[in-house]
Amino acid sequence: MVGLALTGPGWAVEPGFEITKACRANLTMLNEATAKYVKDGNTQLPTWDKFDNMFTMCLGTKYVPKKPIPPTPDCEYFFVCKNLDNFDWYCNIHGVIGGDKRYTFRYHEYQFTAQVNTKYLTISKYKTHDENLLRWCGYVPTLMEDIKYQYARNPFTTMVIVGFGLMFVWFVYRNIFAP
Repeated sequence: MVGLALTGPGWAVEPGFEITKACRANLTMLNEATAKYVKDGNTQLPTWDKFDNMFTMCLGTKYVPKKPIPPTPDCEYFFVCKNLDNFDWYCNIHGVIGGDKRYTFRYHEYQFTAQVNTKYLTISKYKTHDENLLRWCGYVPTLMEDIKYQYARNPFTTMVIVGFGLMFVWFVYRNIFAP
């Protein structure tokens, strides 16, 4: 009975999880389309390329009927390949689908866990992607982003803390500027 109460419609869904889920669905679709492209006998794959170039040169509407819509403005899809058996698509914010190295960081008011596959680190552009993810780990959110993040996780506690904060500011203002 308790389990049912905790999963009811009154509980908020963490937006970071939903954004990651949408991005991973796009990556899965791109990986499947590329696998089908290779299975059809095509052997020309670049070591690294952007989605738009891969779509124009290789995949086209035959393999990707509808272009993926990135869930955040900073999501951009790239292709990385060692050989015809070792290739992957990655997002510059969420990383690859199945990586062996993980980075958890705050992206504005969301929290993401990006995955990196170390077997591609010999490719210079992918190594740059890995370094960019490390930079996100040092990102410090603004006060409003932090409040939005805490509100998405626990709305009631966030409202209580913000209420006490506003009362404190009003008390200080009244004692300093009141006649």
